[in-house]
Amino acid sequence: MYKIIMLILIFFVTNTFSREIPKDSKIQGILNIINGSSAECVMHQFYTQSDWIQVEGEIGRNGIDGLYYKNKHGVIKDVLVAESKWNTSRLGKSGKDKSIKQMSQAWVLRVINKLIKKNPSQTYITLKKFIENNQYRARLFRLKPKANNTIQISIYKIKNKGLNTFDEIKERQLPSIAIDHPKNDFENRILNAYNDCRSEQLHKYLGILKRAEISILLQDNYIQKKDIKFLLHEG
Repeated sequence: MYKIIMLILIFFVTNTFSREIPKDSKIQGILNIINGSSAECVMHQFYTQSDWIQVEGEIGRNGIDGLYYKNKHGVIKDVLVAESKWNTSRLGKSGKDKSIKQMSQAWVLRVINKLIKKNPSQTYITLKKFIENNQYRARLFRLKPKANNTIQISIYKIKNKGLNTFDEIKERQLPSIAIDHPKNDFENRILNAYNDCRSEQLHKYLGILKRAEISILLQDNYIQKKDIKFLLHEG
């Protein structure tokens, strides 16, 4: 009887009061991953619904966010390389002296060569030829949280894809999408991709959150550290 009572008390205390709250820096790091992943998910939805075929462009957590092609009668005719960014995140640099800018032709070729080394498929070999001949499209896909609980997609065309520098020209800026009120099927698909990805990442990296708490977070266009901490303290 005593043992049963103790087990009940332990269960009650554990599930009612005890939740280990991660440090602020860890919460922010997790949110950075979630926001970056959600921008990438929205980008994949945006391009694949326009008949672009997606192929794996990443090795681990590095590489090309979006590698796509279009074909005609089984032959690759068009290639798109895209990088997704959340809010105001910037393109990075790589190489020993940090001279190779992310999304430059040299950077893309470095990634393609690694992909071919890992998986020497004919698709990657063909994509490499397009990139070597500068016969591909390069885009920066930016997803930003905006006022009135909305998100907005901006697409930048990358010109002069050189080694160190290139131009970013804003090609399209879509109307803002209300998180709680999609106007059409396109907006609904974008929001589904956005929230499915955020939900998956929250479950993965913040398993201490309850399903109801995650549902609350997804009602906001921009999950912040203070929101997580509030739920953990209140829960």
